[in-house]
Amino acid sequence: MKSLRLGPFVLCFLIALIVDASGQTGGRPGGSTDAVNSPDASAKPFPTTAFAAIGSLFAQSSHLPELGWDETQIAAFLDGVNAALHGRGYAFDDTARAVSAEMGRRVQEIETHKKQLASQAFTQPGRLEQYMKEMRKRYSLQQSESGLAYDIQPGRSGGGVRPRPGDTVVVSCVALAADGTTKLPQLSNDHIRVKMAGLLPGFMECLQMMSVDSQARFILPPALSFGENEWPEGVDRGTPLIFFVTLHEVIGAEAAP
Repeated sequence: MKSLRLGPFVLCFLIALIVDASGQTGGRPGGSTDAVNSPDASAKPFPTTAFAAIGSLFAQSSHLPELGWDETQIAAFLDGVNAALHGRGYAFDDTARAVSAEMGRRVQEIETHKKQLASQAFTQPGRLEQYMKEMRKRYSLQQSESGLAYDIQPGRSGGGVRPRPGDTVVVSCVALAADGTTKLPQLSNDHIRVKMAGLLPGFMECLQMMSVDSQARFILPPALSFGENEWPEGVDRGTPLIFFVTLHEVIGAEAAP
């Protein structure tokens, strides 16, 4: 079973997981790691239950429960972690590389299957309507006649120019998948200049209700985003999309080049 020992690679995953879960690096502002390298001797030790929780989170986020490892394989995995912590990690030989590649293939299959299920869920009768209802209640959103769910916070001026369909706008936006946590960088931008006519239908509708310096949270049902057209790679087809938007500038059609 030595070929299954992942050695130091596991530590990288664990460190990344801890940083991601806590949102901190453990160092001081500015990136210094003095606090890590020089621990406070008077600090209380962390409870072992906290480390057990981190282990559980790591296992779940890495699809370990779905890979079907038996008890012997799990024990070998944990032995590899322990060995690396004591400076005697196992060599990552050809057999280990083959196993690692196979695990990567299985994880890809699992993730693809989950995406397919997520997409298919919204094709079930009433599922999309129920989702939009739950999200409107959770975030106190209004809903337009088209089905757009939105909440707009006015800017400092409390009013101002609103964009029209022929205008050009400068916006920043962060896009999330329907689960409300998965970021979609392919649909997110910072201070992008774009013509209103080139935006998603629901995006354009929401912007027309905004004024300069205002911010909005809105949720587009599939019909108001990509609909029956081609969907961007990495975005689950047929699912609602969540946007957080700031409108920075409106350039009138007569002023745009």
